[in-house]
Amino acid sequence: MRLVIHFALFISLPSILSAEVILRDWTNIDGKTISAELVGVEGGKATLKMSNGRQYEISLATLSEPDRTFAAAWQSQQQAGDKADRMGLKLGVPTDVIVESPFNEDSPRTRKGVIAGWDAGIGEWRIEDGVLIGDEVAEDNHPSSLTRRVETENLIITAQIQLGTAEQIAFACRDTVPPNLHLARLYVTQDKVWIQHMGGIAKSTKAEKLVTKEVKLNPDEWYNVTIEIIGDHYRATVGDVEIEATHSRFADAKGIVALVNKGQGAKYRNVSLWQAKAAK
Repeated sequence: MRLVIHFALFISLPSILSAEVILRDWTNIDGKTISAELVGVEGGKATLKMSNGRQYEISLATLSEPDRTFAAAWQSQQQAGDKADRMGLKLGVPTDVIVESPFNEDSPRTRKGVIAGWDAGIGEWRIEDGVLIGDEVAEDNHPSSLTRRVETENLIITAQIQLGTAEQIAFACRDTVPPNLHLARLYVTQDKVWIQHMGGIAKSTKAEKLVTKEVKLNPDEWYNVTIEIIGDHYRATVGDVEIEATHSRFADAKGIVALVNKGQGAKYRNVSLWQAKAAK
């Protein structure tokens, strides 16, 4: 038997019917069922919207276990969508955080060691006054690189950077198959930003610039960086600059993320890595 009005615990004012109503059956612990759209979850209560536009606020504790599970998943999805909006994302929605590194605890100069949970493999790295600083070392004959192991198909990176006296800053990712071949990089300089497809590793590394934008960045200013690698699509923003590219290789699973810089004095803070899914 299908009961509607008597299932509700609290009745709010009617709302305007939406163009598309997604109804599902909801059952309470007494076995009574209604068909309604879930439009809100807050404070231990679910707001259900009927096909006639009326909304009913119901305690989650009175719903069946499958309905409580559905409501929790729906709430998580909504929160992820809200986070995506706040982050200015277009391609993906963050699902699980891999790591959040504010770099707010000072650390001494480090070579070939661990700093704030990241691996300093090349160059010299340190944390001073809440800022991660990377310096290229001449004897390495290679830009400095700080890496973090990940395991994700789709990836979102957020960070703040300041070029300082460094020539360039890059965000790199590599695949999951040993020896973890290169996949892609975003490069940032004072006058250019570009996305690069990469393959191979070490001396076998190959690179292809896919798209470049001319910019005018102040080396002493902090810029917000957001990177979305969703399927074969790569989108990045640096300040108010937006750049996008596609390549089949971008869809491969990611196993390593690296902060890379050429020169000395590159600065990073609030670096976060997220597992993600494609936005609908």
